[in-house]
Amino acid sequence: MKKLFKTGILITAVIAGSMFIVTSFLKASRPPQAAQPPVIAQAPVRVYGVIEPSGREVFVSPPLSRRIISLHASEGDTVVRGQLLAELENLVERAQVTLNEAKIELARKAIELEDDNMKRSRQLYTKNIDSEYTYTQARLRKELEEKRLAVASDELRHAQAQLEQTLLRSPIDGIIYKFDLRLGETLASGDNSRIVLGEQGYWARMWVESFWRERVKPGTQYDLYDSETREKIGTGRFLKRIPYMGRRDFRTEDMQERFDTKFQEVILEVTPVNEKLPIGLTVVAELADNGD
Repeated sequence: MKKLFKTGILITAVIAGSMFIVTSFLKASRPPQAAQPPVIAQAPVRVYGVIEPSGREVFVSPPLSRRIISLHASEGDTVVRGQLLAELENLVERAQVTLNEAKIELARKAIELEDDNMKRSRQLYTKNIDSEYTYTQARLRKELEEKRLAVASDELRHAQAQLEQTLLRSPIDGIIYKFDLRLGETLASGDNSRIVLGEQGYWARMWVESFWRERVKPGTQYDLYDSETREKIGTGRFLKRIPYMGRRDFRTEDMQERFDTKFQEVILEVTPVNEKLPIGLTVVAELADNGD
């Protein structure tokens, strides 16, 4: 009886093992199924950008490389268009303005004298006491002084324009976001990294890859995070889309490897968590939890 039981168990084990081998062989012989591609439409929207003042930054730089002799503003100040921000060394320009102002004053006095001479000569000429030549010469001398006054006036305007180049003024009504100047240092011509102004309020300029274009629509709201710390800095609502598809170069850790990606710029109107945000902060935007 025990032999029959053992034999039955052995036969059952052989049959089960054979079925397992056959099943495994059939599974292995089947062609692999193609992997299903991810559904982009269901992926979360996450785009990167940078914080800007509303209307973008305005950079102020001098046309001349000069030493800074006075400062009239500081970071965070609210300024109006034409307000003086800083003054560069301008002794030569101020001396030229003073010289041309003196020339104008002398020319005006000379005109007054020549005008008196001309009037007296005309009276004498009408009474046949003086000759026509004398009267004509007096009139020409007055006209000459008037031309000298016109030239001096042009020279004064030119000197004033040169002086104005040494006075850095605000080109807009707005806020000074950066004012990296110190007395006595030389500010290089064309250096637009030292003074940055902008309007009140913030924009986030986001670079949206081409496959996200249809997901970013008017009325959409985003949560904005610091791209490095992942701290929430505010929310951004769709403001406008730049009607141009451009390209950006993305590099990996391998400096020889680069991806050329098409993108479109989208502007978000930012409502910050705190009152102030650093201009140039790199941010990442995600769809808000409210489902917009």
